[in-house]
Amino acid sequence: MTPGAEHIVRVALGLLDRDGLDRLSTRRLAAALHIQGPSLYHHFRNKAELLGYMAASLLRRRLQPLDRAVAWDVWLRTLAHATRRMILECRDGARLLASSYPTEAMREELVPGVAEPLIAAGFPPRVAHESTACLASFVIGWTINEQNTRMRQLMERMLDVDAAFANGVETFIRGMAALRQPQRAARRRRKG
Repeated sequence: MTPGAEHIVRVALGLLDRDGLDRLSTRRLAAALHIQGPSLYHHFRNKAELLGYMAASLLRRRLQPLDRAVAWDVWLRTLAHATRRMILECRDGARLLASSYPTEAMREELVPGVAEPLIAAGFPPRVAHESTACLASFVIGWTINEQNTRMRQLMERMLDVDAAFANGVETFIRGMAALRQPQRAARRRRKG
């Protein structure tokens, strides 16, 4: 991303936090940047692509510092909770992630990177990618509800939202551990 595009993304994220996703428009963004609207299209083909770069920026900032040299289950737990925090810190963060176009950084770096600890632990690449996609879908879906005021109120009447999220993550990890057992047994048989 060019320095100009990085600046546009930073300003757009600021507008998102201030005004929300529904009020974020290329017209408002151009006004905040003191440029004409068509100038944005030198950097982004359309609003959906801009949203993708905004999402990639959030993901990179939050996920790159995480330690990937941990056990696969620790990684999934850390990834889920860090992603949830990132989303909740950004107004309409879940909707941003759910509606953005995947950028090259997402396709080539960020998404494959989250599966690496699982692959290193012996999960087949297909299973590792399916698992991280399922976990991401769970986190985004959960946080869409959390960022919807009325849905959050309903959830809070029925359950401890933080504990329930953590329980959902643990259930997912237990399912992954069950998937891993047959794979380990098959590898031992091949070696033996």
